[in-house]
Amino acid sequence: MITSTQNELLFELKQPDIEKPVRKLYEYYFEGTIAQICAAGGTREDGADIFQESVLVLVEKLKTGQFRGESSIKTFLSGIARNLWLFELRTRSRRKSREVLYMAGENTVQTAEESFFTKNNTADLVAVLGEIGDTCKKILTGFYYDDKSMKDMLADFDYENEQVLRNKKSKCMKKLKEFLQSNTTLLNNLKPISFYES
Repeated sequence: MITSTQNELLFELKQPDIEKPVRKLYEYYFEGTIAQICAAGGTREDGADIFQESVLVLVEKLKTGQFRGESSIKTFLSGIARNLWLFELRTRSRRKSREVLYMAGENTVQTAEESFFTKNNTADLVAVLGEIGDTCKKILTGFYYDDKSMKDMLADFDYENEQVLRNKKSKCMKKLKEFLQSNTTLLNNLKPISFYES
């Protein structure tokens, strides 16, 4: 049964300033997501990353009317976290396979994210990244195009630690997604990955 407390929280999350309700999400559901991801083979750091992305998805789906509170927030966040973690595991598996092939001197197959950042799309890519800001452009091209790790990229920015940089990368991906959704011509040309499907 959906409680009045949840309805109140959902209402707050639809407002322009969501800092307070997001803090409540962390208070109520953060440790549960950590436990869920750890039980599925991840680390506490993985769980923290997944929870942050799950909250972004929840807020987005709530504001677009794709989530109206028929199920509990806990159930909804858990489902999003599960999907994001499975996607992350597949990405890691592909990355590991590419590393093995690279060490063997063979050509590798690009992931969907990397295919977005390919030289074949240079003109459109420059147009898109020019719209989301220099910092986001540098982070996303560094991570996906230049294949740099968060640790390597940290030296290029003034962020306090890798977690802060990861948080910024998540925001940049959200910004990129929103820009592409509002520019259907570019979206069709580039055919980027469908982020955060649940």
